[in-house]
Amino acid sequence: MKELSTYIKIAISLAVAYSFYPHDSSRQLPAFVSSPLTQLQQWFFETIRPRMERNVIAVPEAFMTTPEIIDNRGYPVEIHNVVTDDGYILELHRIPFGKRDAHRPNSTFQRRAVFLQHGMMGTDHFWLVPTSNNSLAFLLADHGYDVWMGNSRGNTYSRKHINLNPDKDEAFWDFSWDEMGRYDIPASIDYVLNVTGQEKLAAYFGYSLGCSVFFMSAAQYPRMNDQVDIMIGLGPTVSVAHLNNYFRYMAPFVNIYQLYQRLFGIGEVHTNNGVLHSVTRFICETSELGAKFGYLWLSQIFGYSDVFDKIDYYRLIGHYPAGGSANTMVHLLQNYNFGESFLKFDYGPERNLERYGTPYPPEYNLTLVTAPVFLVHADNDPFAPPQDVSWLKGKLGNLKGSLRVPSPTFSHGDFVWSPRVAELVHKPAIDLLSSPFIHKETYVHISV
Repeated sequence: MKELSTYIKIAISLAVAYSFYPHDSSRQLPAFVSSPLTQLQQWFFETIRPRMERNVIAVPEAFMTTPEIIDNRGYPVEIHNVVTDDGYILELHRIPFGKRDAHRPNSTFQRRAVFLQHGMMGTDHFWLVPTSNNSLAFLLADHGYDVWMGNSRGNTYSRKHINLNPDKDEAFWDFSWDEMGRYDIPASIDYVLNVTGQEKLAAYFGYSLGCSVFFMSAAQYPRMNDQVDIMIGLGPTVSVAHLNNYFRYMAPFVNIYQLYQRLFGIGEVHTNNGVLHSVTRFICETSELGAKFGYLWLSQIFGYSDVFDKIDYYRLIGHYPAGGSANTMVHLLQNYNFGESFLKFDYGPERNLERYGTPYPPEYNLTLVTAPVFLVHADNDPFAPPQDVSWLKGKLGNLKGSLRVPSPTFSHGDFVWSPRVAELVHKPAIDLLSSPFIHKETYVHISV
C-alpha cells in the first residue's frame, strides 16, 4: 500500500509539472495536433472561462493586480520598469510611505529603501496576502521605510523583453535561477539605489528562491555585498538536498522532463492564465470541497499549516502560480539530485564544457557572500528543512545570526499566509534594521 501511495504521488507530480503550461506558438507540435488544441483553447477562453469566473467566490483582491491591491489597502503605489543587461523588462512595485504618513518632498529626512524578492513561480503578491497588519510590505511602510518589491523574469509582471516575444520566441524562456541572480537582482537593486539616491539598502528581504538569487548575485559581484546593510532570508531555499515535498518524487525524472521540453518546445510553465490553472482555480474557489482540494494541493508544495484563513487562501489562488521558465523548475530538481551543494544549471556535459569549461556545473562559492546575513527558518519547512539550513549556515561568509521560528508546525507557506507571521517573523526581523530615516544632506551608514 505504501508503494502504491508513492507511485500515485509520482504520477500526480509529473502530471502537475508537465501539464501546467500554455499552448503557445513556440511549441513545435504537428499541425494536426496543434490546430485542434488552439481551437479548443480559444473556445475555452471565449466561452467557458467567463462563465466559470462568474461562479468563483468573490474575493476582490483575487482579481486585482499588486498595484491595485496596494491602492485598495489605502497605501500609495508606484510602478517602475527595469531593463536588465540581457534585455528583460522587470516590473517593480513601490510603496514610498505608509498609510498614515504625509509625503513631504521638502523634508530634510529621507526614508531608507528596503527591497523584497519573492519565491519561485510567484510574484510580489506573496508579500501582500495577509491582512495589512500582518503583511511585511505594509508593516515596513508603516515603520517608515521606502518599500520596493521585485518581480522575477517570466512572471505575470515581468513577461517582457526589449526584443523577444514571450508568446513566440522560445529563447525568451531560456533562463534558470542563474540568470535571475546574474541579471535581475543587480539590475533591480541598482535601479532602486539610483532612483532614491542612496548608497545602500536598509535591508534586502528574500523569501525562498528570493534568498538563492541574492546569494548568487553577491557571490558573483562583490559590489552587491556593499549595497545592503543586511540581508534577511526567510525560508532560504539554497541547497535542497533534504527537500520534503512532492517535488522530490519528480527529481529522478528530471532528464525525461528536459527531453519532453526539447521535444515539444516547452519554455513557459505554471502560467497564471492557462487553461488548467483556470480549471483548477474554478474547482478550488467554487465550493467547500474544492477549497479543501486546493488547500491539499498547496500543502503538497508548501507544507501543512495549522491555520489557513479562507480569505487569504482565495487571495493566493487568484495569483499563484504566476508563471516562469521550465528551466527554473529543472534547476530545483537538479539541486536536489546533486545533494548538499549549490550549483549552476546543468546543461549536460557538452554544453557545460562550452559554458563553464568543465563537464559538470560549477558550485557557487557562498563564502564570497560577505553582506551581513540573518536567516529565519522553521522546523516544519519542506522547502528549507533544518538540515539544509544548517548546511547553508556553515557556508555563508558573514552570517550574523538566525531565528528558528518558535512554532513546531510553522511551514514554508506560513511565511506567506500565517495569521501569526507578523508576530513570529516580521516584527523580530524589522527589529534588526537600522533607522528608517537618513538626513538628506549627510548620509551616515550604520553598520549591522
